[in-house]
Amino acid sequence: MRIVKPSRHLATQLVTNAQPRRTSVPTLAWVLPRPKPDKYPGGFPLHFEKKLVNLLGNPPQILHPFGGMAEYGLRTDLRIKHPLEERFRSKVKWKAPDLRADAHNLPFRDSIFDLVILDPPYSEEESRSLYGTGKVTYSRYVNEAVRVCKPGGYVASYHVTITPRPHGTGYSLRILVATRVWHRLRACCIFQKGRR
Repeated sequence: MRIVKPSRHLATQLVTNAQPRRTSVPTLAWVLPRPKPDKYPGGFPLHFEKKLVNLLGNPPQILHPFGGMAEYGLRTDLRIKHPLEERFRSKVKWKAPDLRADAHNLPFRDSIFDLVILDPPYSEEESRSLYGTGKVTYSRYVNEAVRVCKPGGYVASYHVTITPRPHGTGYSLRILVATRVWHRLRACCIFQKGRR
């Protein structure tokens, strides 16, 4: 097999026609213990919230639209009672959310939170079996998060994949989170809402 080197003209043309290089997104990697003492199914790894809040300068107004067992801020959730409460009664400490609300249609006015942390169920199956809820739609709940976030504030999307940047935000930071062997990595994509 013969290898052909590109001519100088072709190499110059490829460089000239190349798109401008995008600025890379700063990426951190955290290895954290799991599980938290409450053993809540689907909860954050131990210390995750504290590290995230500290990293972002301890914002005063924090919202968790998928409240679960969040440690910081206002927790909203569709459920007042956990569907697995009977099964996990002796193992899991469940606290009702501060407010019953749907992440797709939040009952707040625009631009009031400094940080919105999104930790949805990662699939329709997980929504149904683990949380007893219906399908969640990324574009709907992330747009609601951006709507209620203050200009200059942050939306943190915690998921099993790197999530797309929502309209009206810039990519601020990515955090890859590992816990233990043979456990799926998580990605926390942090977007900053544009200033008006």
